[in-house]
Amino acid sequence: MVRYTTESLEALRRAETTLRFKEFDLACARRLGDMLFKRGQLQIRPVACRIILNDLLVYQSFMPGTNANNNWWMDRKCRTVLRTRGSSLRALVERELNGAILPWQKDEDTYAFCGGGFPLYVKDEFSGVICVSGLPHLQDHRFVTEVIADYLNKPYILIPVSEDQA
Repeated sequence: MVRYTTESLEALRRAETTLRFKEFDLACARRLGDMLFKRGQLQIRPVACRIILNDLLVYQSFMPGTNANNNWWMDRKCRTVLRTRGSSLRALVERELNGAILPWQKDEDTYAFCGGGFPLYVKDEFSGVICVSGLPHLQDHRFVTEVIADYLNKPYILIPVSEDQA
C-alpha cells in the first residue's frame, strides 16, 4: 500500500507551480499532445491522452488497446482537476492526509482520486487540464508531468511516496 506524506503534498504543489506555460494555444496543444502520444507508444501499456483548454477539448488520442474505460477515467480525472484547479493526485493526497471533508471528496463516481490529471496554467491563470489514462496511477502522474516538464524544458519534480511492506 502506498503512503503519502506532507512531503508528497509539498512536491505536488511545487510541480503545479513550476509546470506552467507562458503561452499555450491550439498549436501548443497539438505539439504537447503529439509528445504525449509518441511517449505513450514507449509505455508498458497503451495510453489515452486528453487536453482541455478554456473548456474546449483541443486534443485527444487513444492508442490501440485503450477503450471506453480509459475515456471514463479521463472524464473523472478532468472533473477533479477542473474542480480543484490542482492535480488529481493532489486531490488524492489531500484526502488521504486530511480525510474526505467535503461531500464531493466522497463522490468517486464523478471524481477520480488518483494520478493522471494535471492542471494547465497559462500566465498563472487556470486554463484547463492535461490528462492521461492507461498506466498504474502513479505512473500516469509521472508520465504526464515528465512530458510537460520536457515540453517546458524544466526539471521533473519527483513525488516522494513510501510503500508499506505487507
